Amino acid sequence: MPPLSGRQTQFYIDVVYGVAFSLGFGYLLVFGMDARVAALQGGLVLGYFLRVWENMSIYEQILEEQVAQAAETKVAAEVDDQVSGAVADEVETHVEDHVEEHVDDRVQERVEEEVDDTVQRRVEEEVEEHIEDADPRQSDVVGDPSA
Repeated sequence: MPPLSGRQTQFYIDVVYGVAFSLGFGYLLVFGMDARVAALQGGLVLGYFLRVWENMSIYEQILEEQVAQAAETKVAAEVDDQVSGAVADEVETHVEDHVEEHVDDRVQERVEEEVDDTVQRRVEEEVEEHIEDADPRQSDVVGDPSA
């Protein structure tokens, strides 16, 4: 038999006191009908049963708290396992689609901007090179609208 500890010890002590008080009260009722001693013993027995009732209420409350805490821990672990996997899958799916869509849009815009800038810059450079390479008389004609 395992050694008694905590609540078990208290329970057995309460049982022993209850049996002793009840036997004493029964003995007084049957053999020694002194009213004062019987009243005292009756008060002790009533007080004892009220104490046992209080202890049982406290034990019940402690057990409910322990069960609730264990259930909460188990539910939290289960939710964490289920939700973390589901969330990771959803995030991976949606983020990948969203990022891909966003990157495609941004790349398209950026390519268009770069192409426009590059084409405009290259056209200006080639026009300037063409003007410089052209005949100086023509550059005067082109540069002077009154001629």
